[in-house]
Amino acid sequence: MEYTNNETKSQNLHDRIKSLRDALTNGLYEKDEAVRLALLTAIAGESVFFLGAPGCAKSMIARRVIQAFKADGDKGVKYFETLLNQFSTPEEVFGNISLKALNGELEDENGNKKEEYRRLTENMLPEADIAFLDEIWKASPAILNTLLTIINERKFHNGSKVEKVPLKALFAASNELPAKDRGLEALYDRFILRLCVGYIENEDSFFDMIDGSSSSDFALPDEVKNLQITNEELKAWKEKIDAVSLSDEAKAVISAIRKELTSRNEKLTEENKNSKDFAWQRELFEVGDRRWKKIAHILKASAFLNDRTEVDLMDCQLIEYCIWSTEKQQKQARDIVEKCIKQNGVDCDSTIEEIQEQIEDFKASVDEAWFEEVKEPKKAIIVDISGHKCYECIRNGTSETWYVSIGENGSYQTVYRDNKNRYTDSYYEKNGDTISCWATFTVKKNPAKTHVEPKKFSDIAYETLQKKFKQERYAPIVDRINKQIEELKSQKEKDAVPFKANLFANQEYNISITAKIDEAIHELEDAGVALDKQQNRYFKTNLSASLSVGDVILKNGTIYTAGEIDSLSAEEKENVIAVVCLAGEKAYALGVEQYADTWDNTAKIASDYGSENELPSKYASGWAVPDKDLLSKIWENRESINKSLEAVGNELATLTAKEYWSSSKNGESAAFYQLFDDRGHQDHTTKDHEYAVCLVREWKKE
Repeated sequence: MEYTNNETKSQNLHDRIKSLRDALTNGLYEKDEAVRLALLTAIAGESVFFLGAPGCAKSMIARRVIQAFKADGDKGVKYFETLLNQFSTPEEVFGNISLKALNGELEDENGNKKEEYRRLTENMLPEADIAFLDEIWKASPAILNTLLTIINERKFHNGSKVEKVPLKALFAASNELPAKDRGLEALYDRFILRLCVGYIENEDSFFDMIDGSSSSDFALPDEVKNLQITNEELKAWKEKIDAVSLSDEAKAVISAIRKELTSRNEKLTEENKNSKDFAWQRELFEVGDRRWKKIAHILKASAFLNDRTEVDLMDCQLIEYCIWSTEKQQKQARDIVEKCIKQNGVDCDSTIEEIQEQIEDFKASVDEAWFEEVKEPKKAIIVDISGHKCYECIRNGTSETWYVSIGENGSYQTVYRDNKNRYTDSYYEKNGDTISCWATFTVKKNPAKTHVEPKKFSDIAYETLQKKFKQERYAPIVDRINKQIEELKSQKEKDAVPFKANLFANQEYNISITAKIDEAIHELEDAGVALDKQQNRYFKTNLSASLSVGDVILKNGTIYTAGEIDSLSAEEKENVIAVVCLAGEKAYALGVEQYADTWDNTAKIASDYGSENELPSKYASGWAVPDKDLLSKIWENRESINKSLEAVGNELATLTAKEYWSSSKNGESAAFYQLFDDRGHQDHTTKDHEYAVCLVREWKKE
């Protein structure tokens, strides 16, 4: 990949930075993490601290990262490196004192000569683009205090002048953490990213390293040099990085981490409140507001360099390197960040809780609709004595327990004492719970019990009821579960692309980020199993119900047999829309409404029937006036029809019309013949007269 100008470079920033990162790590073994964090730190204009023993390639990482940048002039990017110790002087870091200036041999801008305390900073840290300070904590206070000003303000006080420092990033290293009570906390706090660097662990990598060429000979390939970052770009990127926003998920993670740190601090304080040793205070997490602002800047820089305008969950992994101060905390930091990302990454807890509540409601509905509590009567206590079944009794007038063998009235039975020893034989009579046998006894009984039994329905009622119940109660929940699972899978697939493409985050966090999605999917799948378990309590798949004359049909599609009508509630009876009047290959249902109107209006009556009765849309059409042949068949079933109509309290309970019909084939002669009474009196009504109109509908069991 080659870039010829800055405009081309900015077209795909992610790929460009990736190429730089990969080139910088070439030949360095097990240092990918350190290089990518160092590169991010340098671009973000922050500082990084490496903790590790000598010989871990810490300085080499800094020398590599400097090659990611391109100087404005021909001198290259200025790099400064030094190894500090307790005897190091400021001159070794900031430059020697100018003797000419001190002796007044130099002229100011007005041509005047005066004595001035001034350092010669050429090739020293104040003029460096990137600096590496090894064993930083061994330096003297004079060096460290000056460093603090440089890092904070990017300024160097050189005598009477304040000079701007071009420092992009300061890399510091040590094999130890800053000593306590030396006033190093402020400087240590300026290193936003902190990373432990160790020796090579993989043996193959180790031998590749010692057998390979010297890493000091490293140089960027020419095609990658075209990707180097200029000062002009860094300046432009700074504004764009500041414009990156924190996503709601990122804010939730940051908030959770802050609360977790507070909680751990409070717990540690409580555990040591009576301790006279205050060493534990060093283990308190101290992440102030200024540090959090710097952390947010690092996250935003990561998002920007990954071609995003919003910080995502993978960027939040970088917080792991920013919140620890001690080695003990460093070991805890990953667990804290990973836990908070996992818990706050995807907000699906409330949905799962709602679904679980729906399942509980569904269970209660199943109990109510399909089961009933049956109270068992009290049962006599019967025991076995010497091979005889005996009633356990109370001898009337006492509290004594006796036993009487079971027999027929008029027979002789044995009476036993409470110790179950035989007492006597006597004439036996039992009336209810009272036994007369030598004395009068009352049979003891176990307390009444209740148990749950399935309600009894005809096959047609059961089939249509469970269909309705599934549609109204089960289907919405299972649909929601399936929809939620698909959304989570889609989210996981969608997030996988930017997460895996993240240039700076530890890819192991992908598992943590998606873990909550996976857990949520499993919880939803378990919820589906729990839902099906409740449905299986009542659902029958082997029903082969058929319609019979006299069955009543409710607006919700439930069908009850004539024998079940009496058990319907008043509301259910009001919701009956039709009675099955013909059954067989074709079934017809007779509407329970009757109209008095003329022949000319019958078509409109049929078309309006559903709307007037507020029927569900699937039952609001298909109604028609029966023709002569159909009506004749209905007439034969009038007895069963009338019984069902009577049971629901319908005014059509007496089907008086022997035959009334209309058919287009009758043309102008279309008329209704109506039998008014059982004596055979008939009346012929022509099409312009009013007559009773009942509608029928062909009914197909769904």
